[in-house]
Amino acid sequence: MLRSACLFGVLALTSLCADTAKPAQPVQTSHTDTVNFAPGGTIRIDNADGNVTIEAWDEPKVEVTVVKSMGWDDESSAAANHRLDAVKIAVDRKSDTEVAIDASRTRTHNRVAHMLHIGSEAGVSYHIRVPKYSHLVISRADGYVSVTGVTGNIEATNSRGDILLMLPNLAQYSIDAHTKVGVITSDLQGTKHQHHLSGQEFTRGDKTQVHKLDLHMGFGGITIKELPTEAIAYK
Repeated sequence: MLRSACLFGVLALTSLCADTAKPAQPVQTSHTDTVNFAPGGTIRIDNADGNVTIEAWDEPKVEVTVVKSMGWDDESSAAANHRLDAVKIAVDRKSDTEVAIDASRTRTHNRVAHMLHIGSEAGVSYHIRVPKYSHLVISRADGYVSVTGVTGNIEATNSRGDILLMLPNLAQYSIDAHTKVGVITSDLQGTKHQHHLSGQEFTRGDKTQVHKLDLHMGFGGITIKELPTEAIAYK
């Protein structure tokens, strides 16, 4: 009798735990902003903390889709949503020739907890579509930056991650690229030097050329690839 009672108790406790225990669930939000914007203007992306993917298209507008995620998080929904809400993205059409995409993040736990990996911050990814002839200025990025199909000037500063450019008519660009720790790879011939032992400098052409690539990478690599005409599928 005692053994049966103990067995029944164990089974009941197991069943109760199974009913009350909630597995970690991915917490994610997605939002898209679109602003009308003619080709030839400047698009500024500032303080992007996360992966940034920029694609050219034939539409006279800028479309910004931001995905914020806590991944598989075991915090309460309220706590997870609080961390998602701490990331603010503003898309501002400042004029007919300038759009600004600005990100800000409020720290949701103290520095000691951050150092001990207690709690976590929201991960952010950006998918941005721009008129193919646009001037891009990407400043204070922190993550992977990819640009495909754009035919205007590109200035990019990234603290850590990688910069990948896949551009048509690459030979028309002058290139000034630097890394602190990382390698630079290009489909074009140019002048390459070591930079502070662990980094590289790559230059090509001269600054009188109309089209320019000005790239600065902290910890990570820079890759500059020619995009074949047949691979371009502007929509």
